[in-house]
Order: sequence, then structure tokens, then C-alpha cells
Amino acid sequence: MAYIRLAEVETDLKNAVVRHGIGHLLGVDIAVVYNPNSRSRAVARIWGLNKIFQEVYGLRPLYVVELLRHFAELSCEARVRAVAHELAHIPSTGSGALRPHNRYFWRDYRRYVKLFKCDDFPSLKKQL
Repeated sequence: MAYIRLAEVETDLKNAVVRHGIGHLLGVDIAVVYNPNSRSRAVARIWGLNKIFQEVYGLRPLYVVELLRHFAELSCEARVRAVAHELAHIPSTGSGALRPHNRYFWRDYRRYVKLFKCDDFPSLKKQL
């Protein structure tokens, strides 16, 4: 399986988080990878590093946003919404856990969709 690290998207993400003052996302490391070989019908998914691994190996909370094959077919606006959706899974504690689709998830998702624009993510305008 070949993952392609998208450093430009990571930089755009960090800049957007700082620009819009989303404090709890500043304290966690978020990597973004593209997986062109996925057979999933989803466009993206997020992975978090469990607390046990953080404790045992002395790591900070880590998240990976995996953009899948169908992500490349989306418009820039839809790509931004997909990234916002995955970021809404990160709880305000930024602990490495993932939030389910509960009311706090939807609150944050709506907030991110209003905040983030295609101009915040110039790297998402490019072809993957």
C-alpha cells in the first residue's frame, strides 16, 4: 500500500487553524496522506493514536487524515467540506481519541464549514 504524504495540505491546514483560531487543533500533530489505491467508497477518513501508545512510547496526540481515491474527483469546495468533516472528529481535548457523529461533532463540523474556504487550502485546488 502506497501512501503519499501531502505536506502542502498539512501546511495549509495548520495555517487555516491558526488564521481561524481553532485552539484545540493547534496542540495536536495532524498528518495528511493520499491513498490512491483504496477501494473504499468513502472520500476520506481519520485515524487517531490511542492513549495507550502515547503513554507507553511517550508520544503526543497524533492524527492522520487519509484522503482516498474518490477525494480526487471532488470539487475544491467539496474537498474542503471533507477535510472539515474529518477534523470535526477530533475532540476538544485533542487527546488522540476520535469523536463519533454526536451533537458536538455536528456543532464543530458546521463551524468549520462556515470558517474554511477554498482559498484557505490552495493545495486542494490542485489535482492530486
